[in-house]
Amino acid sequence: MKFKAKFFNGSLAFVIFIVLNSGLAFGEENKPSSEINKEKFKYHSTTALSLVMTKGNTENLSLSFETDHNFEFSKNKINFKGRAIKATSNSATKTEMYYAHLKYDRNLSSRAYLLGFSRFERNKQAGYDYRVALSFGGGCNWIKRKNTQLSSEAAIGWNNEDTTRRIKLNNINNPQAVIEKTMSAAFVSALMVHRWIYQINDSARIHLQETIFINLEDLLDYRTNSYAAVIASISKYFALNTSCQVIFERKPVPGYRHTDLYLLSSFVVKL
Repeated sequence: MKFKAKFFNGSLAFVIFIVLNSGLAFGEENKPSSEINKEKFKYHSTTALSLVMTKGNTENLSLSFETDHNFEFSKNKINFKGRAIKATSNSATKTEMYYAHLKYDRNLSSRAYLLGFSRFERNKQAGYDYRVALSFGGGCNWIKRKNTQLSSEAAIGWNNEDTTRRIKLNNINNPQAVIEKTMSAAFVSALMVHRWIYQINDSARIHLQETIFINLEDLLDYRTNSYAAVIASISKYFALNTSCQVIFERKPVPGYRHTDLYLLSSFVVKL
């Protein structure tokens, strides 16, 4: 009898499952195909050309190009961002900075999500040829309203920096030596990001973001990246952006300054 009861309960649950899924499938079939596709995939991007004033390790007026692409489908989100700043004077490079990251978010609920993050940086005027990082962690949307968004992210990752400066190879043709020297220059880090976006009205918003980076093998080796921007839309596809970014390094590359300041005035194209 117990076996029959279990069998009956299991069969009933299976039938209910099939009926519910059939209903959902029927509902999906009745939806317009354009609505289904809209729910499945979203894309938006911004591309900005900026006039940049730098102060710190380099003091110059230059141009910056930045692009930001976002792909959303189901519970997944992919973000790619890249920036390039370069200025020369009398055939000499005064400012040369490159930045790119690829970020993946996987929603667990309306508030919580997992993330994976890879980053590349190059700023020879600040003393490093490149910095690469691979991090994994999670985030939380503390407030998510029509006019206010407040979120935090935390991740732990692997970093490798300045290998072309730090690594002295006796035999560049020895692959084992390259691997050993590269790994010796790597370290584990922690990354925290706090972000606040406030929509002032239909055409203007404020964006504040604080990024904290900590070398877990040397806790005095930390960095902060403070960003503040005011964005004003002038049409559906165009906007103006005025922003300030301050990068502080507790232990910069020897011989270089602790702080870099970037003031940007940007013309933005939105898609």
